[in-house]
Amino acid sequence: MPRLRSWPVLLGIAVVAVAVVVLVQRSGGEELTAADKAFVKVCEDHGGTAELAPGSGNYVKDARDCTIEYGGESYEMYAVHPEGFSAREAEGARQACVKQAAQERRDPENGRTPATFTWHPRSGICEKSTDE
Repeated sequence: MPRLRSWPVLLGIAVVAVAVVVLVQRSGGEELTAADKAFVKVCEDHGGTAELAPGSGNYVKDARDCTIEYGGESYEMYAVHPEGFSAREAEGARQACVKQAAQERRDPENGRTPATFTWHPRSGICEKSTDE
């Protein structure tokens, strides 16, 4: 049997192929941190959809986003944190919702029929609806 002279080339191609597969698996299947996992769970428990920017990790809160849709509009759920659902932030949002509704009744935006504001306690969202 003749000796294969191109074995170093074949070995080099095999090593490169294995390295590419390993790198693709690591970059594509980035493992979530404990904080990201907690954020996703809290978000989903309150009816939201979580989005995590690449490399969000433990300390980059701005890289996490939890949204929910009402009436075709998307709302960001600010009360969702990796530590849990913030009752304090939700209560602040509820109070702001009540104030917005009262303001809208007194002075409707653009002089139209006043918009209605609906408080959703599970998500901590104040939904604004207009009859247009």
